[in-house]
Amino acid sequence: MPNVLLLVVSATLLILGSCKNSYRITVKEPAVIPLPSDTKVIGVINNVTDINSPEKPIAAILNSAELNGNVAAAERAVDGLLRALTNSRDIRGEIFEVDSSHFVANGELDWAVLDSIAAERGIDGFVEMNELRTVSPVGGAIMANATGQTRYRLTGTLFMNVHVVATGENFERFSASRSYNIPTSGSTNIINIMNDLQRRREFYRALGFELGFAVGSMIYPNWMWVGRKYYTRGTPAVRSARHMLRQGNWDLAERTLLNDEEYHKRNKRARVLFNLALANEGQGELDNAILYAERAAAEGGGKLANEYLQTLRNRKRQLELIEERNAAH
Repeated sequence: MPNVLLLVVSATLLILGSCKNSYRITVKEPAVIPLPSDTKVIGVINNVTDINSPEKPIAAILNSAELNGNVAAAERAVDGLLRALTNSRDIRGEIFEVDSSHFVANGELDWAVLDSIAAERGIDGFVEMNELRTVSPVGGAIMANATGQTRYRLTGTLFMNVHVVATGENFERFSASRSYNIPTSGSTNIINIMNDLQRRREFYRALGFELGFAVGSMIYPNWMWVGRKYYTRGTPAVRSARHMLRQGNWDLAERTLLNDEEYHKRNKRARVLFNLALANEGQGELDNAILYAERAAAEGGGKLANEYLQTLRNRKRQLELIEERNAAH
């Protein structure tokens, strides 16, 4: 008898545990900086200099040539920014070299002059990288080696301005930050120190690429992978729609689930509403997703429904903050 009871309990737990499934879906996040929908070409300007982005040289030992790590990182950031624009599949970036004739007296870019050049070259807007800051421990690689450390942290922040030619709008001081843990030899041997300095130079450039890619990704919508759960059992509609949800057929899944929207059993109705929230999020209908999630939580959806509701509300708030910031510019 105890064995039979154990078997029944195990089977029950298996059934309950298998009524939910986890997977990853893509959700579309809007651009941090909204550009006109017909934007095709962006001029990329590297305006990071020793003056606006000063830093202690990263190679100033044994009378070697000094190199500003921030400037070195910015040079590679251009490549990262161009790669990000290419990934958009709609926007192409091209390097735009500037000289003294492109600036006004206060040192800022003369957008009127650049707009006239843009009209000739078919450029719809500009991204100006105008400052790059890095933070690393005092003494960097040399101090890390002297104290026996095998790595130290390098953090960078890239600032950019975006100018829209058609409207004359400017979006200023948007930024992205990234970090790297730089390995060192932990030795005070001069050859190892030189190798560590070379490695540091390479990490600055790698950091620059990541920063450029990050700021470039801000000017177009991005599809992001997120983890989600959904119910596979509960009502006929839930069972029928489970493969549709898995395959991302959101609209078909929604139409199927709506057949059981008013299912007579409260706890199973909560599962229908929960899955309806997911189907709407997958279609980009965030407000509808929140409404369904609220109903699922109210119908007794438990911890899963409440956590999902909070996730959706957080997403909406993040989007609202982006819109508020854009409106302020």
